[in-house]
Amino acid sequence: MTKEHIMSKNIIFQYLTLADDVDRIRGGIHDKTRTQLLKESSEISRKSFEIYAKEIGCEYMFSDEKVFTHDEKHYTADMYECLRVIYDPYFDQFDNVLFADADIVANTKENIFDLVHDEAEIYGVLESDIKVEDKYGGYNSWDGDHETFNNYVSKFNFHNVPLVPVIPEAGIGKYESRITILNTGVLIWTKTARLRARKLFDNWKDWVFPERLGNPNYPRVHNSIENDQPFISGQLMKHGFEIGTLNQEWNDTPPHYKDPNKWIEGNGDRPCYFLHYTGGHHKYTMIEQYHKNEFPIFRKGW
Repeated sequence: MTKEHIMSKNIIFQYLTLADDVDRIRGGIHDKTRTQLLKESSEISRKSFEIYAKEIGCEYMFSDEKVFTHDEKHYTADMYECLRVIYDPYFDQFDNVLFADADIVANTKENIFDLVHDEAEIYGVLESDIKVEDKYGGYNSWDGDHETFNNYVSKFNFHNVPLVPVIPEAGIGKYESRITILNTGVLIWTKTARLRARKLFDNWKDWVFPERLGNPNYPRVHNSIENDQPFISGQLMKHGFEIGTLNQEWNDTPPHYKDPNKWIEGNGDRPCYFLHYTGGHHKYTMIEQYHKNEFPIFRKGW
C-alpha cells in the first residue's frame, strides 16, 4: 500500500436483501430455490471479501437489512439498496467505499483502492470494455441489437438523461460504444462522488416506477433497463461525474471462458482479480466451485 492509502479510511460494502416473492417471480435453479441460491452464493462472496479486506487493511461491512429501500417490496427495489453508500450518513466517515455485488469472489491481494487518483470521482469497468474468448462484448447488447438500443433511447429520453457514447480517444474506455454504461457490480465511490450524488441524483423510484410521474406515455422497456446499472450510469453522465475506468480484471466472469479454472488460477491472458458470477446459473457454478475448493483465497497458505 502507498502512504496515501494507508492514511485513507476505506470500506468494502456488500449486501443481500430478498423480496418476499423472489422465489415465485424468479424461480429456482436446478435443485435450489432462488432464496437458497442467493444466500449460499452471498455467503461465499462475504467470506472472500472479509479475507480480502483484512489483507489490504480496510474495513468491511455486509448487510442483510433493507435500509435505503425499506419502504419498497418490489423485487427490483432490492437492486437499489446499493445506493445506501450515497445516502446513509454512516459512510460519510470513509474516504472511499468499494461496493461489490454479493456474487463476486475476491481473487487477489492487490489493493483496489490504490487505483484511486485525483482525476476521477468514481471507478468501475465499462460494460463495453468486457471482452471474452467466444463472445463480443459483455452485456452491451445496445451495440449489436437495434431494438435494445431504441429501448435505451426511449427510457433515457423520457427521464431527460443524455445518451453519452464511449469514445476512447476522449480518454474513457478501450472500445467505442453507443452508450456509457458501467457494470455497477464493482464501483469505487469517492467521498466527493457520494456527496455530489446525494445532492444531484434523480429519484431512483421514478426510474423504476415511471407511472409515478403522471405521464401515461412512459416507455415500456425490459426490466434490465430499469435496474440500478442504467440508472446510476445515466445519472453519472447527466451530472458530469468524472469516471475512472478500471481494467476488466476487476470485474470478470470465469464461466464466460472456455477454461474457467485457468483464469481463476491466474494462468489466462490477464489476471482475474474479482470473479463475478452474474445470473442464476453462474451462481450455481460458483457454489459448486467453492465446494470443490477451486478458489485460491480459501486455501491454506493463500
